[in-house]
Amino acid sequence: MALADKYQPVVDAANSHGVSDLNVQEQGGVLYITGSVPSEADKQAVWDARTAMDPDMRESDLVLTIGVSGESLYVVKSGDNMTHIARDNGVSLQALEDANKDVVKNPDRIFPGQKLVIPKAS
Repeated sequence: MALADKYQPVVDAANSHGVSDLNVQEQGGVLYITGSVPSEADKQAVWDARTAMDPDMRESDLVLTIGVSGESLYVVKSGDNMTHIARDNGVSLQALEDANKDVVKNPDRIFPGQKLVIPKAS
């Protein structure tokens, strides 16, 4: 079964909750789903669809990066760290970590090519 088929309920939730710039791409045995939604409630609904499929989050073949409109995505470059990314984008380190807790398991270990959500500056 292709990963896109396996995670079709998540893609359907993304579509039904107005994800703009939806990108679904399989690479290296991992399905990457990215885009942005109009509200936190819509973001949570997409995450609820993902959680319903794997309540313990044991599957490692899906990377879901959904931001809220007004947020932006940042692609990690070699030499980056969370502190500098937060400072350079005018957000607190805690806000950056909270916005990416689904993607970054250990804030001290980020990798070039990772896509991070930059939350709205408060």
